[in-house]
Amino acid sequence: MTRTKKSIPIIIYHTAQYAMYAYCIFAFLSLAISVCGELGMPISMGRMVLTVEHLLLRLTPIVLWEMFSLALPADTRLLRYCSKVVTICYMLTFVLGLCFRYDLVTMTEDGQTPQMVTLLTRIQGTIGLLSVIASLMAGCHLFSKYKGNMHKLGIALVMVFIVWLVGSNIIPSAVFYLAGNTQQTAITCVNIIIEVSSTAVYIYAYYMMCRAINDAMQDAPRDKTM
Repeated sequence: MTRTKKSIPIIIYHTAQYAMYAYCIFAFLSLAISVCGELGMPISMGRMVLTVEHLLLRLTPIVLWEMFSLALPADTRLLRYCSKVVTICYMLTFVLGLCFRYDLVTMTEDGQTPQMVTLLTRIQGTIGLLSVIASLMAGCHLFSKYKGNMHKLGIALVMVFIVWLVGSNIIPSAVFYLAGNTQQTAITCVNIIIEVSSTAVYIYAYYMMCRAINDAMQDAPRDKTM
């Protein structure tokens, strides 16, 4: 029984570690495919590889956030709630993404978008916004209340929000209104910058999350004895 209790933190940390490694590998692969596509040099990949890449890039964040919530002490209610919200939002987004990707929902009827697709798209956008807000709340709490790797994780989560806000809302609008005749070139450059920066901050955030999980697992037995 004691050996089982001691092995649980090890299982949580190694699960998070392998999920982080898988995310990093396929995030770099996805980045390479996207950048080459933007530059007009498409990379031909097998359908199986693309399917695995899509699944792992959606599933590994769910695993990491769930392992992070399991590693947190019982008295950190806000962080636990935020982690659960992000996990649930990612799971719902994954399910909706599968519906759209594999044509489980009829996308067009008589040349028009059905109301169901419009509704699901709005739901997906709302879920994505909720996950971003919950992640930002967790990041601000970690940044202000903790030190060490937890503090760095808070900085990383705030950076994720900033990149999402600037890349998804501010820069595209600015390029559309200011680029003029060079709009297509500007859009290509902006897309590459956004993809590189978002990939970098997400990898850093999940790396720091893995480090924070390791620290929490090491501190857990000590907290119990105290």
